Amino acid sequence: MKLLTESLGSRHRLTWMVGAIALVSCALLGVAARAHASETIYWDNYNASPPTIGFANIDGNGGGILNTAAIEIDNPEGLAYDPTSGRIFIANSSKEQIDWVATDGSGSGVLDTTGAKVEDPEGIAVDPKTQTVYWANDETEGSIGYASANGGSGGLLNTAGTVVDDPYKIALDTTSNRVYWVGNEKIYFANLDNTGGGTLSYGPAEGPHNWSAINVDPAAGRLYFLGASPKGVAGIYWFNTSGVGGGEVSISAVSGETPKTYDDPFGLAFDPSNGRFVWANYGTGEDATNAFGTATLGLVGSGSIAITSAPLHSPQDPVIVRSPTGMGAPQISASGTALSCSQGIWSQDYPGSYVYGAPVSYSYQWSKDGQAISGVNGSALTATSSGSYTCAVTGTNRSGSASQSSSAYSVAIAPPITPAPASFALSSGSKKKVKVVAGKVASLPLTLKNAGGTTSSSSKVCVKLTKKAKAGLVAPKCVAVAALAPGASKKMTLKVKTKGGAKGTYKFSVVVSGASGSKTLAEQVTVTPKKHGKKKHGKK
Repeated sequence: MKLLTESLGSRHRLTWMVGAIALVSCALLGVAARAHASETIYWDNYNASPPTIGFANIDGNGGGILNTAAIEIDNPEGLAYDPTSGRIFIANSSKEQIDWVATDGSGSGVLDTTGAKVEDPEGIAVDPKTQTVYWANDETEGSIGYASANGGSGGLLNTAGTVVDDPYKIALDTTSNRVYWVGNEKIYFANLDNTGGGTLSYGPAEGPHNWSAINVDPAAGRLYFLGASPKGVAGIYWFNTSGVGGGEVSISAVSGETPKTYDDPFGLAFDPSNGRFVWANYGTGEDATNAFGTATLGLVGSGSIAITSAPLHSPQDPVIVRSPTGMGAPQISASGTALSCSQGIWSQDYPGSYVYGAPVSYSYQWSKDGQAISGVNGSALTATSSGSYTCAVTGTNRSGSASQSSSAYSVAIAPPITPAPASFALSSGSKKKVKVVAGKVASLPLTLKNAGGTTSSSSKVCVKLTKKAKAGLVAPKCVAVAALAPGASKKMTLKVKTKGGAKGTYKFSVVVSGASGSKTLAEQVTVTPKKHGKKKHGKK
């Protein structure tokens, strides 16, 4: 269908509202309520005197106004949020400056935009990844300014190849690195890398008209507008960023009618994760019943959010900040016993549609067999025993925390093999029986081996004679043997003396002993008597 056909109309308000606000009491009320909120909506009270920044839980309960005592807001024309600093940034149109206010109530100030122009800013956005603030300078020959969210590093985007003529509001696309705006019923863009820009082409009578908000959904490749249809029916309309095709979001159950939940809206927030639109009904003034309208992509009809306690003075420019939401459990991968836990999938920041919900930090908790493992809080773990391992990841931002756990991962580790202790093996080095003549020395070749699995202690090898053996043999001194590695052996020869009158076979023991144990080898020596020569007789 065709989008919007009428010429671009005036964007300025025709009415003013005056009210008194108790800044301190409302700010304190807001901080206390916000501490437990998982989703908060912020807006500017355009017709408050002076304008203020209000907030409430997304259901309309709680809330108050932020502490803006250090700044003077005049004609606010856009809000954006920086998740890192927890600040709301404000396009302060009449003061020609960019203001900020802390969402925790701690203060406010003016952003240092040195190096950039700030001329009647209308429209503002923040890139959470680079902490860069962008705004549109609403002049006949306008520009797109930028500065660091921390101050300084300001400049103007290169808009060669496009037109910046009386721009109003911007849509930041951090996926394709573009910023979009509308002027003279055309949609323009500039590249964030300062390489220039261009124009989205579309058919005749399909351009946006009388619009009061622009959002971008990078995943779907769509731009959303609050405006009027070719038949003059106000609503939400979309246009493809490819330049081809568009359509209407059904916010009324009755075709051709504008619902009560849509009352001169200014500003739109869109959450691509659930298809929810929230717009601020500027026309409600101080009537809280339909302060904000809501609709869901793909569903017919709309609803509203009634603000129960926060002040309202013609709200506009909604910004939604929520605590993280887990959208995909973490997974455990392994390389041997080295386990790694992924971050999981979480809600995102959508700076081009003013919804913020990504975690800014993550923490990890490992468990084994259902019991938490203490002292390990990183994404990696080395398993030291068999069991069922899981990891829980907690995502945290300034609005709160959420956790999601992985499926169990089984680890099987074989028990360690304990080597056998050192063990001595003592054997004879000769298969022949030892024979010797009485009075001579008998040589006993021996081999000592460590037959165990660990290194032996040092030991000594000794000959132990029986009472009978002592009658014919003399035991040698013990032989010291150094420590033996597993499988190592030591050869040696023991010298056993025989007595001159020895005769016969003498049995005895060879014993090795040490801290690693002992071993005994039975040995014997056969001793033959000395042979006496024949007596020689001389001649008579």
